Amino acid sequence: MTALSDQCNLLRDWLGIGEEVYPDSVVTSWIRMAEEILSKDLRCKDMVQIDTGLLVDQRCLLPSDWRAMDFVRLVDGRPLRYIPRDDFYNPAFEYTDDQKNCYTLAGNYLIVGGINVTSGTSVEITYYQDIPPLGDEPSWLSTKYPTLFTIRTLHIASMYSIEDQRNALWKEQADELVASVNSEHALSKASGSRLTRRHLGSRRGFG
Repeated sequence: MTALSDQCNLLRDWLGIGEEVYPDSVVTSWIRMAEEILSKDLRCKDMVQIDTGLLVDQRCLLPSDWRAMDFVRLVDGRPLRYIPRDDFYNPAFEYTDDQKNCYTLAGNYLIVGGINVTSGTSVEITYYQDIPPLGDEPSWLSTKYPTLFTIRTLHIASMYSIEDQRNALWKEQADELVASVNSEHALSKASGSRLTRRHLGSRRGFG
């Protein structure tokens, strides 16, 4: 048994419907939709990744799993401040001292400006990644947030021609759980900690 098949069985148990009615292929589609929605709505520490890439013509392609930016800096340099694209490309825009090192976003590209950078300059980003799809092994979502994962997937299932009076409750509970996790993460970012950070290991590269 895989973690994915275990989750499919769990969801069918909740619904009281057998595999002959809703096979793994259908239940897996509910799981993928739940992962997609949670990738958009959820912001927690387990989604945070750190990656580095090389600038070419002051830009680089972001990682394929990036969802939202958290922090950007030049490797061994100052942090970069976000500037809206219209201001970034406006020659009349008056930069403050903090904005002289800046970046903007265009689709899946990070663009750096306001400083002298050359091709090959390394930039480091801290970003929120998409939730990894559940497969043979458990994901951090299924391990650390099993209630949220299950309830959100049941809400998705309730839209699949399933007449279940719990569908409104599932949506409400899932929304409340997302808000709670996001709030906890926002507070933890501002509160600081005396704990020693774990070793992050070698960084991957993007771009």
